[in-house]
Amino acid sequence: MLALSLIVVATALIGSLMQMYARNFATRGEDIRRMQLARSILSMIAEDLRAVVTVQEYDASILQGQLGGGAGGSSAGGSSAGGSSAGASGGGAGASAGAASGTAGASAIGGAGAGGEDASAVTTVAREPGLYGNQYELTLDVSRLPRGDEYIPAAGAMLSATLTDVPGDIKTVTYFVQSPSVIGVGDTMDAFNDPTMVTNGMTGGLVRRALDRAIIAYAEENGDTTRLLRTGELIAPEVVSLEFAYFDGIQWLYTWDSTTQSLPWLVQITLGIQSATGEAGGAMDAGVSLSTMTSEQQAATGVQVFELIVAIPGAQLKAVAAATEGADSGMSSMGLP
Repeated sequence: MLALSLIVVATALIGSLMQMYARNFATRGEDIRRMQLARSILSMIAEDLRAVVTVQEYDASILQGQLGGGAGGSSAGGSSAGGSSAGASGGGAGASAGAASGTAGASAIGGAGAGGEDASAVTTVAREPGLYGNQYELTLDVSRLPRGDEYIPAAGAMLSATLTDVPGDIKTVTYFVQSPSVIGVGDTMDAFNDPTMVTNGMTGGLVRRALDRAIIAYAEENGDTTRLLRTGELIAPEVVSLEFAYFDGIQWLYTWDSTTQSLPWLVQITLGIQSATGEAGGAMDAGVSLSTMTSEQQAATGVQVFELIVAIPGAQLKAVAAATEGADSGMSSMGLP
């Protein structure tokens, strides 16, 4: 009886140790997967931030000077040779006529159509390329060469619930965390699990939307906001919070507009991901603000916070150039050299 009792106690101890090891192993594996997911998301956002484009003013004074000098030289050469001058005059007349017809054709295409609507206004985005965002959403225009399969546009159905993208080297990328609602981006994995289930917006998480600027402009001008909200890719349902902060060289801001502020020097990305064990104790609503949660609340709900600060190349140079230009104009306005 004593030997049997010892065997039972030893078996119970070994079983409890194996369960503890398995639990710790699963928890550690979950932490590793969560850290890998956070690293992938932060790297993706950082790559888009480093590829942001803005409007660059083009200085055509040197080109105009060269073209002016070339025109003067050709004129002098034409006066020295009569036949050559006549031939050049004839060729110039033909070129002028062709340019005039081409201008007329361009005016007919780009001008008002039969209904009196300006066609160029339909495909022009009102705001200039750059970076726009607040504390919980980021929109930026990135320049990246399309892949080979992206050069062939996919034909979308007329009654499709989402917008169809077109090939282009400048895309408008938006990051935000959506809450589960009827109107939103659907989860592709849920559609695979149950093809008959309608999953539009019923899953919360991090959404990345990448569309051509003309597609977004057309949707906004026609009031097609429903399909725009449903367009995107739900890349991480585990993400419950995403926040941004922007450094302008002096202070951190929570809103940014490139039309008046150019580009920020630094962008801070704060990502909150809830673990499976924390979600079992009480799931957090997607879109919760991490700034309102204490460290004790984050630990109790299993929310782990990841941060990354990204420097935008060339942002400081452009800011210094703008400041120098403003200082020069101020000195000249006071009559100082």
